[in-house]
Amino acid sequence: MAAAMSVFSTPALAQEDGRNGNQETTPLEAIVSGLSFHVNAGARYNSNVSVSELDVNVGTSDVSAKLSAQVKFEQEFGENTEFDIRYKLSTTTHAEFSKFDVLTHLVSTKLEHDFGDFKAGVSYQFANSNLNQSDFLTLNQISPYASGFIGKKAYIRGFYGYADKAFKSNPTRDANVHKGGADIYFFLDGVRQYIQTGYSHENSDANADEFDYGAHKIKLRYIKRLDMFGRKTKLKVGWRYEKRDYDNITPSIGVVRDDNRNRFQLELEVPLTKTFYAQLELERAIHSSNLPSADYNRNIAAFSIGAKF
Repeated sequence: MAAAMSVFSTPALAQEDGRNGNQETTPLEAIVSGLSFHVNAGARYNSNVSVSELDVNVGTSDVSAKLSAQVKFEQEFGENTEFDIRYKLSTTTHAEFSKFDVLTHLVSTKLEHDFGDFKAGVSYQFANSNLNQSDFLTLNQISPYASGFIGKKAYIRGFYGYADKAFKSNPTRDANVHKGGADIYFFLDGVRQYIQTGYSHENSDANADEFDYGAHKIKLRYIKRLDMFGRKTKLKVGWRYEKRDYDNITPSIGVVRDDNRNRFQLELEVPLTKTFYAQLELERAIHSSNLPSADYNRNIAAFSIGAKF
């Protein structure tokens, strides 16, 4: 769930729209040409159903159906300014643990200007999630950023983010979050093969002192486009690490809480046609904590079919 709410995304690199700048278009044609759609549906096996935002896990496996649908609109303002807005609906429905069923509405927008040597912009995201058909979490997040190439092989993106989290069923967890960091992309073979690494620091100030923490986050990803099964497959291999240092004593354990979270991921995306693709995802999460409910491991395997048009 958290991954779906992340606002700090990979930059659009070397885009080409192929449009003729001298050709006049009607307003309706401009709107239609700026629209794109993405749908994805599949099944997932989870060895330990959990909600990390609430430090809850059941210690038992389940299977679930997943569905997501997104519509995106892009518009250029002059030659160097771009705007986009998107809406995404995603659902997860479990076979047994229906109390962990999630429905999320996500609206995000971005305004970016190219200054020549670098790009700068601001993004905003609103998310509303229901858990077990009840209001669960509302998120408002804004993030200014700047990005640009360092030489010909490296691209850096620095950002600051502020988020307001509101938990409907547990307002003691409501928090204001400040985050800052940078991602660096090392291109080994253009966008066909590159490495992404990043670091960020996050400070979360919650209503209840026991939930205040500072976090160090590190990520590393390798992306390669390769020929597999006679098709141009996209491979992603990644690792994320998060160390949370809580500021105050957690009453249930009588000491200051200390969390370390590792997540390993592998993803294959295989095109079936120009529109449709198949996707396989594997994940291993290792959460280590002196709070028993937050100390658990989880394995996920998912398969889905998607379409982009």
